[in-house]
Amino acid sequence: MKPMSHYLAPLKPGRGVLLWGGHLRALTAAAAVWGVARRAPVLVVDAANRFDPYQLVREAGTRKLSPQEALTRVRVARAFTSHQLVRLLTETFPASLEQGSLVLVLGPVSLFYDEQVPLRERRRLFQDLVRLLARIKTGSALLLLQPRLPRAAANQHFGRLLAPVIDYFVEVESREGHREATRRTSPAVLALPAGQLWGGDAHAAPSPPQKGDL
Repeated sequence: MKPMSHYLAPLKPGRGVLLWGGHLRALTAAAAVWGVARRAPVLVVDAANRFDPYQLVREAGTRKLSPQEALTRVRVARAFTSHQLVRLLTETFPASLEQGSLVLVLGPVSLFYDEQVPLRERRRLFQDLVRLLARIKTGSALLLLQPRLPRAAANQHFGRLLAPVIDYFVEVESREGHREATRRTSPAVLALPAGQLWGGDAHAAPSPPQKGDL
């Protein structure tokens, strides 16, 4: 939990952090419990079908919190299409949002790679999503957790459009079973890696961050 606390330390109302990579099922639970431990209202929007309540209970135990407290204080909403996600954030979500909340969005980009929806429509919806996230961020701490896209996904660079709502970026990798942030930026220069989320070769390792990556 110490590494998680380190990565989330910049989070406060008005700031956004993006965790990108693997292990997001466990990291989502850890981040939610991190918010509960700080007495913040926690809302999770799961757009990647990765939220695990059992993991939440296990993480609560590491913080010496009761399972009931964690399950009661973490509200979860799921979306299975890009249209559902935007509608959820537009119509349903605002009623549950309190000032000073911690808002977790798991897979903010994932649903927009559904090729059954015309690309032009997906792009319009994603622009709506970014505007909604910017509005949420004005009074809440915003944490986005984005899994890597499948190798077969054709990169449409939706991730680049998230730049206005991101102040800190952490790429999460695994080394010998431990969570590790391989790259972190300051809010002054938002440098994003190449790869399947941000652009470039979807099969290549991320290149050193450059301002031009945006």
